[in-house]
Amino acid sequence: MTVSSSTVRSFRIDKSLSDILNSEAERMGVSVNAMINSVLKQYAEFTRFQSKLDMLIINREIFRSLLSRLNEDDSYLLGVDMGREIPNDTILFWKKNVSFESVLEYIEKIICTYGYIGTFDELETNKHKIIVIRHRLGSKGSRFLLGFMKSLIKQTLRLEPEIDITDYSVKIQFELE
Repeated sequence: MTVSSSTVRSFRIDKSLSDILNSEAERMGVSVNAMINSVLKQYAEFTRFQSKLDMLIINREIFRSLLSRLNEDDSYLLGVDMGREIPNDTILFWKKNVSFESVLEYIEKIICTYGYIGTFDELETNKHKIIVIRHRLGSKGSRFLLGFMKSLIKQTLRLEPEIDITDYSVKIQFELE
């Protein structure tokens, strides 16, 4: 178990902001402290890099609608192109090195947690590392992600893991040495 240390910070915020924070924390069933830690963590891990990585946020339905205008092969090929061009530089800028761990963290945090593409889950056995991304982009979204992940992993790690898709999920299985 990892033990994290904490530090006490004191700062003033507008009353109207405090009211919003209190209301939102209550709605979420967490303390204001826990919620603020989550917000600050997102800032530290992602938001402060967002403009430097030339990222923008679009509505999921816009992305899904764009993919729906492509056929399945074009969705896949778009993913291949994007996986080849974008992640390596992004990971290098963000983490300062490209490694198995930094690539998995990119998939988990940039693609899933902060990019909102889908939910990330993983399992490690003696022989395999398995990642599953569950999304709401439909079959063309799965084809896009298949191409993206294949290209991303080949470009950054020089690996070709087994990747399976359904209409709403992508499963990536790495063999552990």
